[in-house]
Amino acid sequence: MKSTVSELPLALFSPAKRIRAELSVETLWIGATVYPECTVWRVWYDGRPVVDASTIGLQTEAGPLAYGMRVVKATRHRPQTGIGPGREIRARFAARDGRELEVTLRVTDLSAFCAVSELRKRGRSCQDLSLTRFPEGSVLLGGEPSPASGDCRPQVRFAPSGKVVAWWRHGTEQHAVFFDRPGDLAQRRFGALPALPALPVESGRHGCEHLFLTVPFTKAALPEPAFGAAVTPAYRAAFGLCLGREGADDDFWVVRGEPGEFAVAARRRGGEWRVAGLTDEARTLTVRFEDFWLRTPPELRALRYTVAILRDPVKGEAGERVEESFEGQAPDVRVALDLARGGGFVLVFRAAAAPRTAAAGPARP
Repeated sequence: MKSTVSELPLALFSPAKRIRAELSVETLWIGATVYPECTVWRVWYDGRPVVDASTIGLQTEAGPLAYGMRVVKATRHRPQTGIGPGREIRARFAARDGRELEVTLRVTDLSAFCAVSELRKRGRSCQDLSLTRFPEGSVLLGGEPSPASGDCRPQVRFAPSGKVVAWWRHGTEQHAVFFDRPGDLAQRRFGALPALPALPVESGRHGCEHLFLTVPFTKAALPEPAFGAAVTPAYRAAFGLCLGREGADDDFWVVRGEPGEFAVAARRRGGEWRVAGLTDEARTLTVRFEDFWLRTPPELRALRYTVAILRDPVKGEAGERVEESFEGQAPDVRVALDLARGGGFVLVFRAAAAPRTAAAGPARP
């Protein structure tokens, strides 16, 4: 649907109304210089700001090219994206001297996307230095990415509203994805990084950062992790389970975790659950199987389970890792494990075989 636009801002709501974004034209200070009529975008999640007033457009060393702008046309669309249905505005902005910008602003219930292209009429050469701002008090996780060293990871931030924002840029495209908890980052794969040349895991912290800040954003298949001596064999097994190298699963759930600190994740295949836990510092992690049992399809639930445990040895136990098994466990069983620094565990909850009755007859070969 095309329409002539005279009023700003141009507002856009996601299908469930959780995310609101807008395009506007405002006067901005950049450094000590004021630029009138700059194009900007903003995003709110559940009514709280997650992307502050951010410039749109191309800049040169002399300053932004997207000032003195007015909106001349906008169209609205309903695209289907890789993470669900979206809403989109495509707007054209023009200046009196003939400069024009085409801006695409798109939202889903989890994300916001902004892209800009300059309609060059004078062959002007420029680079993308658009500024994306976050609300005051936002906390960056994992440190600033360093493009000079080839580190182009997305920036992952806690916003004051309690939301998590993962933000990255591809040329003139700016992407922001929103989550309620940092553990949710590992439930989906976004193609912010085309591939990882290597996956080094030198410490427990290093691996926990990868699970939240690198793995969810890598489009290509992940390389084999290269473990350092600081992580235990149980940690290595848990990290491998989180990566899911054993084929497709019916369910994957990041139960909880904090980037760089710890993670608990689980995979289901049929009625069997495999749960991985790993940590940087020494801590105790508790797993309630009832949470997984309720997430299992009713027809696959059982009343008794065998619980197999792979864990780090505690003081007085020999070997590099301990494997043990407990039969006849009810669905409300809880397992609490003490993890050493750089340690981990793997739990397997497997439905116990139902006892045969006389009416069932002998088992067939």
